[in-house]
Amino acid sequence: MHIQGGKCILFIFIILGFLISEVFYLSKNSKAGINGVIINEIAWMGTSESTSDEWIELKNNSDEEISLESWVLLARDGSPEIHLSGSIGANAFFVLERSDDNTIPEITADQVYTGALGNSGEYLELYDGAGSVIDFVDASEAWPAGDNATKQTMERTD
Repeated sequence: MHIQGGKCILFIFIILGFLISEVFYLSKNSKAGINGVIINEIAWMGTSESTSDEWIELKNNSDEEISLESWVLLARDGSPEIHLSGSIGANAFFVLERSDDNTIPEITADQVYTGALGNSGEYLELYDGAGSVIDFVDASEAWPAGDNATKQTMERTD
């Protein structure tokens, strides 16, 4: 009887260890949760009007408005470094336009930023106000999508 109890306790510890390791793995390696702000689309190549007309779109996948005060979108090479302000509505988008609000004529920018995206790629990280990485795009080797000739943007598909 004592052996069966020991096997039961061992089984419980194995299951708990598995569950804890899975939670740690998912939180460590997940780009963003389903209910959070993500980097959704990047026009790293600009537009047909100007290569300087770059823009970045964030998306809020949650059912609640999220304040972006003290959030930062940062390229690992230091540019751009965008200190966000305002808020992003529930299930809404937040558009960042480079240099002025004329980048996308039919859409009003939520925020204007300075600093160019590299055409050869960038490693971008989105930090919340507490300094935690909320999302990232690893295009440090090259942009995995988008086309400089056609100006097709890089849009998130996962």
